Amino acid sequence: MKKYTGSVGLEKRKVPRFNGQILISAHFNSTGEIKVLTENISEGGLMFETTRAIQRDTLLEMEIYQPICSCKSMIFSIPALVKVVWIKQRQKDHFEKGENKYTVGGEFLEIKEEDRQRIAKYVKDKMTGR
Repeated sequence: MKKYTGSVGLEKRKVPRFNGQILISAHFNSTGEIKVLTENISEGGLMFETTRAIQRDTLLEMEIYQPICSCKSMIFSIPALVKVVWIKQRQKDHFEKGENKYTVGGEFLEIKEEDRQRIAKYVKDKMTGR
């Protein structure tokens, strides 16, 4: 796997993001696993919502289940090491049971170059309506 050296703060402005849902599974601190949908994804990182508070700088061993095309009939399984670079608690007076309370931003630390390019192509295709 190639280490990705981009900064999520800068990537938001330089790298296109797909604002859509892709299934991810993440393991962290050998104490937990979450399965959630992304809010957005780019070749540099991703954002998702969760019910669990995850500390900044936590490393997530993640599996990203990215569709090959918009028909979603075939899916790539992309392993990646993701570092949590920010977490925000959602502001709301009342949360229903199981409702997401946190928004999390993560940066890809380790990802195969081929997979990073696959994500970049998928984002570009989605943005051009393919």
